[in-house]
Amino acid sequence: MNTDHDLTLLTPDKIAHPVKILLVDDKPENLVSLESLLSEEDDHISYLFAHSGEEALKIALQEELALILLDVQMPGMNGYEVARYLRDISKTRDIPIIFVTAIAQQETHVIEGFEAGAVDFLFKPLHPSITRAKVAAFVRFYLQRKELERANKETKELNQQLEERVQKRTRELTKVNKDLDNFVYTASHDLKAPINNIEGLMTALKETLEEKVPGLQDVTPIIDMINDAVGRFKNTLLDLTEVAKLQYEEQAAEPESVSFKEILEDVKVYIKDLIQKYDATIVDDFTAAPEIIFFRKNLRSILYNLVSNSIKYSSPDRKPEIILTTAVVGDYTLLTVRDNGLGLRKQDQDKVFGMFKRLHAHVEGSGVGLAIVKRIIENCDGKIEFESELGVGSEFKVYLKQE
Repeated sequence: MNTDHDLTLLTPDKIAHPVKILLVDDKPENLVSLESLLSEEDDHISYLFAHSGEEALKIALQEELALILLDVQMPGMNGYEVARYLRDISKTRDIPIIFVTAIAQQETHVIEGFEAGAVDFLFKPLHPSITRAKVAAFVRFYLQRKELERANKETKELNQQLEERVQKRTRELTKVNKDLDNFVYTASHDLKAPINNIEGLMTALKETLEEKVPGLQDVTPIIDMINDAVGRFKNTLLDLTEVAKLQYEEQAAEPESVSFKEILEDVKVYIKDLIQKYDATIVDDFTAAPEIIFFRKNLRSILYNLVSNSIKYSSPDRKPEIILTTAVVGDYTLLTVRDNGLGLRKQDQDKVFGMFKRLHAHVEGSGVGLAIVKRIIENCDGKIEFESELGVGSEFKVYLKQE
């Protein structure tokens, strides 16, 4: 006997779910004989008996069955009728049925059985090894299916737990971010008054010294340096306020159809003194994507920072030239800003979006502008890329997600 299919291989450690098999025959002696053939001393399978088709249907509706061995020739409902009823009920339609019959192995009977819903046939007199092998195969299939259901259930529960943890963590991080924004906003706001007071006192001090202290020219450079430091501090506070305001303004504002050309022209008016000072040329081509559904103020902030930075970090060897273009790339509108400025070394390029990072010390600024740009873009599900070559220039690629 081929023990690969023997029911004795289904030992307790391999049976993680109770296995019930329904034996259906109108003759009690046949049920006892079939159970004896299938049962072994260490068998952990339960065999249920039904003496009629009606009784078989009742048991099938009450119990979870791994398999039904169903006699074909029975008074009242025969095996084919029972199988058809089982196929019409959602709870029982997936239970595999093996017909047990003494009818000659004729094609018409076999076809009728499969049409009724059988998955296999056993012909009397039953061959012990074949019978056990077929039953063992279906029991293994049943156990594998239950194990898969268990694994799927555990996976679903784990996924749900993970999702809940992610949501909880997201809520925590959102709260922390809001708290930080509140702190930055409040701190920058509260510091404005004392800084303004210092600025006013320095003005009063200078006027007093001019009136009462001879040789003021020796003190004037120091006062000018203090005033310059105060001015830088005020600009930094303004930038910090801008960072903190981003989140609130994005939540309050609504995206709209915005023209790149219109926003750029507005920025150029705002920085006209800077453009004239450096004799900068700004060229644009927004033909491929002239408009975008986006937050107007955010797009203006992006263009302002990128264009003004390109002018400020221009090379002393040539007049600054900034080229702006747009394109459609998948789900994004790509805004490219390229200049012929100072450029950066390879090792410094990863630092360009850091808060308060100034990689060219001779240029005025707080180092917050590009950090603001990056935050705006990422808060709107976009991304920004930066490439630069020292002495040649830099290029920013801004991928803006359509709102």
